[in-house]
Amino acid sequence: MSLLIIFVISFLGIVLGKFLFRKWLNHLTLYCFFFGSSVFLYELKLLPYVNITPFTWFVVITSFLSFLLGIITIIGARNLYKENPTFIEKSDISFKIFSDDGKTLKYAIILFSLISVYSAIEFWMVLIKQFGSIPGVIINAQIIYRLTISGELKGATPYISIFGFVAVFFAGIYTAYNRKFTLLSFVPLVSIIIREVGGAGRAAMSVALVEFVLSFFLFRYLLNNDSFKRFKFSKMSAVVASTILITIFIVGVSLVKISRASETSEKFSGASRELLQTKENIFLSPSVYLYASSNVGVLSKYLSSKGENIGFGQNTFQTFYLILAKLGIIERPYEFPKGYFIPMWTNSATYLRDLHADFGIAGVLLGPYLLGLLLTWLWFKFYERKNMIAFTFLVYFYLVVVFACLGIVTRFHFWTLALLFIVLFIPVLEKISTLVSRKTL
Repeated sequence: MSLLIIFVISFLGIVLGKFLFRKWLNHLTLYCFFFGSSVFLYELKLLPYVNITPFTWFVVITSFLSFLLGIITIIGARNLYKENPTFIEKSDISFKIFSDDGKTLKYAIILFSLISVYSAIEFWMVLIKQFGSIPGVIINAQIIYRLTISGELKGATPYISIFGFVAVFFAGIYTAYNRKFTLLSFVPLVSIIIREVGGAGRAAMSVALVEFVLSFFLFRYLLNNDSFKRFKFSKMSAVVASTILITIFIVGVSLVKISRASETSEKFSGASRELLQTKENIFLSPSVYLYASSNVGVLSKYLSSKGENIGFGQNTFQTFYLILAKLGIIERPYEFPKGYFIPMWTNSATYLRDLHADFGIAGVLLGPYLLGLLLTWLWFKFYERKNMIAFTFLVYFYLVVVFACLGIVTRFHFWTLALLFIVLFIPVLEKISTLVSRKTL
């Protein structure tokens, strides 16, 4: 019965999102699809999961209604003040950052990509020096992963890897504007994947892939409404490029999964026959099912526990805590979330665990409301005013929605710092692009 209810609510939420924003790709649809899918998979019980407590159901449902209320608040206010609540009208699409037809942006992407490639090479050199060889790095993947999480892995230049995410964002909008995929579309993402394979991590490469997809498609939504029809995009090119992107991502994730194979056995006690049949599959296996579905169960265990002793906002604003720790003001917080037994150990517990641990019950009620409010405001701010800063925040907070079923991505330094750098670089690139266009007239 619970499966039917979850499916119906998620489906209605997806349809409502399409109705409100006139496009399938919107924050309500994404929230319902990803969060709803995760809860649905948990309730399938292909593993012998513990039952979700009534209070956890209350938190999950109430937070979703709060998120929906935030969306309705903005749309209702727009209707009240007679503003057009529809999606985008046909108009002449132009941006300062493309004043020189994207030349400045192209060279910026090349620069940021080169920094990201250097970061990946440097990181691998540090690992090879410490563990002797590439096979040595692969064999010690679990150790490297724990050293990276705890901040004990030394030698690589800190934080320069975030320029890969800056490049990914700009590559997404440049590809959308340029009307075709080129090598420049893939290099930033590949550089991040290469680095993360060395660190045996999956979070950064997953965020980078979704960041590119979001920046590309959300920007295309606006370009598709250009009244002069200057930005027609080949659907075949999009299909081929999407296949390449997904293939690159699957290879990267699979390499990490193989290198960390001993960490998570595919032999789960009590697993269903259907799930055990997938254990030899590289990309789809019992462990992948565990990562995709266990989160609400861990949330339930967390809410039934005595809580976690962390600082105010430590999960949500973890980057700032880490910076303070580097300055010697506070002790370095442990970045790895606490695990719970459900009845297998796992630690991913949705963004609601992070909000509750940081701000208490007010966090799981007010946080989703503010997220829905902000994203809806940013949506109309960009599509009606063509504001690039608003678009940057829109893409990055869409990342929060997509990964909400796993945890809160604002905890990652690459999310916070990349967002900051993009916001700082946009006015500079706009100024340079405008100057270059004037000189070529």
